[in-house]
Amino acid sequence: MSNLSQDIISNSGVRIFQDKELYSFNLDTILLYNFAKPVNKGTVVDLCSGNGAIGLSLTAKTKAKIYLVELQSVLSDLAKKGIDENGLGDQVSLINDDIKNIQNYISHDTVDTIVCNPPYFPINENSRIKDNPVLAVARHELKTNLSEILYTSKVLLKENSHLFLVYRPERMTEMINEMSKNKLKPSRIKFIRSSANKDANLMLVDAVKTVKETSLNVEPDLVMYKDDSLTKEAKKIIEG
Repeated sequence: MSNLSQDIISNSGVRIFQDKELYSFNLDTILLYNFAKPVNKGTVVDLCSGNGAIGLSLTAKTKAKIYLVELQSVLSDLAKKGIDENGLGDQVSLINDDIKNIQNYISHDTVDTIVCNPPYFPINENSRIKDNPVLAVARHELKTNLSEILYTSKVLLKENSHLFLVYRPERMTEMINEMSKNKLKPSRIKFIRSSANKDANLMLVDAVKTVKETSLNVEPDLVMYKDDSLTKEAKKIIEG
C-alpha cells in the first residue's frame, strides 16, 4: 500500500485508511454519511462497504453493532486496519464475502439500518470500464447490481426499517421499480447539484421496508457551489 493515507469524514473523528492508487472515498461517501440516520441500538449493515469509510464513521452516530460487507479483499484489509487503529473491534465486524452469501453471517429480518454506496454504472456494449480493477468493481455493476442490492436489503431488514442509498438520478425510475419489487418504498429523496443551474448528478434516498402506503418527502436540493466557493450548507457537511 504505497499511498496509504488517513482521512476523516466530516467531524466523525474516525480515521479512515485509504490507498490512493487503489480506491478512495469521495463526495458520495461524505453525503451519504451525513444523510443516514442509523438506529442508536440494534444492527447496522454497510453493504458494498469498500474501505469501511461510511460504516466506520457511523460509529460517531450510533452505538449499534455495525457490519461492513465487502467483496474485494484489498479494500477489506483497509477496513480491518480502520477497525483496529480506531479501537472499534467490539462494535464493528468485517464480512469479506459476496453479498449473495450474506445470510451465512446475518439472519434475515434482523437488521435495523442499511447504508449502501453501490456500483452506479450498468454493464452494456457502450460501457467504458476503468483500468483500475479495484475501482472498476466499486463503480461498475461487474460483481453485483441494483436489483441484487435491493433484494439483499429486503431480506436483511426488519419491517419498517430503513435503507439509506446514494445513487444516480438518471436511474431513478429503475431504482423505484426495483424497490417496489422488494417491499422498499422511498420516504425521503434529496438531489445534489454542483451548481444551481446544473442538473442533479447525485441523489440521496431513504427507503423503508413496508407493505403499507407511504408518503415521499422530496427535500430541498443541496447545491454544492456558488461561483467557485462551497455553499454554506455544503461546507457544513464536508467540514462538519
